[in-house]
Amino acid sequence: MSSMDTARATTRAVKKTVQAAGAFFFAPHTVARGAELGLDGVTLYVAGRGGVLGDVDDAAVVAAFHHFTADALLPLWQGGRKVAPPERIGALYAQCARDWGREHLADLPEAARLAEITTTIVRANDLGALAPLYSAWRGVPLADDAPARLAQNLQTLREHRGGLHVLALAAHRLTAVEAQAAEASPYLEFYGHTKPFPQVTDELTARRRAAEDTTDELVAAAYAVLDEAESAEFAALAPALGARLAH
Repeated sequence: MSSMDTARATTRAVKKTVQAAGAFFFAPHTVARGAELGLDGVTLYVAGRGGVLGDVDDAAVVAAFHHFTADALLPLWQGGRKVAPPERIGALYAQCARDWGREHLADLPEAARLAEITTTIVRANDLGALAPLYSAWRGVPLADDAPARLAQNLQTLREHRGGLHVLALAAHRLTAVEAQAAEASPYLEFYGHTKPFPQVTDELTARRRAAEDTTDELVAAAYAVLDEAESAEFAALAPALGARLAH
């Protein structure tokens, strides 16, 4: 296993790449697949991303998504359920991730190696009920081909970081709307929050920064499952992968 110092460096190096893993969320092919079911892009995003949870109750969905208010989230979740069972929409969304990988990552020379490295991380880190969306995505069967597997793993690692971030926010006594206001998120209203938003003070900014540092530390503990060579390789290959995710 790699040292924690190496894992921390890798976490910082791959952070933006992992956060960009939602490139398939509103990609044209994804939106088109949702339209075939009669779902608009935003409803598919909620019903698909959350559909891997299965037929859970409303409270579980709200807790899993965290950043959304119940008033904003539940109409989208329930709108999806009226069209198809959550499991079906979740499976469709996972397939959209795989298809995105096949379209955009197939000619990436390092795709196979990155698929191996990310699979190692996902398989070694079981967070159970602490991070429900991550745990659900972790349980989705993986594709056999490297580009599809890599795209799916990246989405799973995105949920991994997101789930750990929720824990870090709680540890630093930050509500979802406080955290989003402190980072000047452009999605406050999309998530259902209404004005007036929390005042961004130095103290709030400091707690938000501390929560981000805690998230990095928790993620690094998970990435420490890689050995030194794998960890360095992941960090070195991340920029090229991130460039693909950005387009």
